[in-house]
Amino acid sequence: EEEGVRELMGKVEMEMEVVTEEEHKLKPAGKARDEPNLNPKLDPPNRPATSFLWFTSPWKTFKHIIWKHYKMWIIGAVLVLFLVIFIVIFVYTAPSTIMQTIVQGILPS
Repeated sequence: EEEGVRELMGKVEMEMEVVTEEEHKLKPAGKARDEPNLNPKLDPPNRPATSFLWFTSPWKTFKHIIWKHYKMWIIGAVLVLFLVIFIVIFVYTAPSTIMQTIVQGILPS
């Protein structure tokens, strides 16, 4: 609250029943979701999958924010990375393998 101006931070959905003492004894209710959870029946909260603190669960952040939008780019980058690593290893080892084949062909053991 700043200078008397209020900002809407959230909404609460609430239902109340005014009953007589006799009805109260016939239909008891627990506090919150404690037993007996019958009158009224309170279902578990329906929270979206993204209602979490990003710094306590970085994998959820990755999954819901980054992976959802950039899945194909990430898969493509990983495939290109593996291809580049394969080519680098091939270029690094190919000359020595070729020379060994040539020398073994010229000088039989």
